[in-house]
Amino acid sequence: MGTGIKIPKAKQPPTRRISEDNKKVLIIHDNRIKEYTEKAHKIGEMIDKIDGYEAVIDKDHWNPGEKTSDTETNNREKEMVKKSDIAYRFIPPTSITKEERHDGSIREVRKVIKASKPLVEHYYQDAKDSPNRSLSEKNYKKRETIRTKKGEHIQSKIKETLDKVSKENNKNAD
Repeated sequence: MGTGIKIPKAKQPPTRRISEDNKKVLIIHDNRIKEYTEKAHKIGEMIDKIDGYEAVIDKDHWNPGEKTSDTETNNREKEMVKKSDIAYRFIPPTSITKEERHDGSIREVRKVIKASKPLVEHYYQDAKDSPNRSLSEKNYKKRETIRTKKGEHIQSKIKETLDKVSKENNKNAD
């Protein structure tokens, strides 16, 4: 006899298409604002669903709330950059409270530039480029930008940009 209590089914995590041939896309984002961290991770999930691409996300390398030394953080960031073929930076709008952007994303971008990997910068609605950004970042030749407006579907734009960057990178490698 049943008790009349329904137990909800467990949600299955989305299946990831892991293949050696997939291009690895490092998701870089500011960690300070939870809402935008979640949006960046959702973009990582979108990228996982695109044939030929696989997201490399920080939550796969750090446990929630884990504190690490500067050296350990640096080593993990280097490893993530080394693993990736393309970097995808999600840039949220400036916070209402004028909270400073997280240094971690800036460090990761510098590591990507030093490794000479392609960089896609996705400016979310109303996000702006920092006026005091270094020239090496502003003038980086392997940099593509995506700007989104309210209500715009981003998935096709992401695929188009990743394909373009990937094709250019393959051309330069030959």
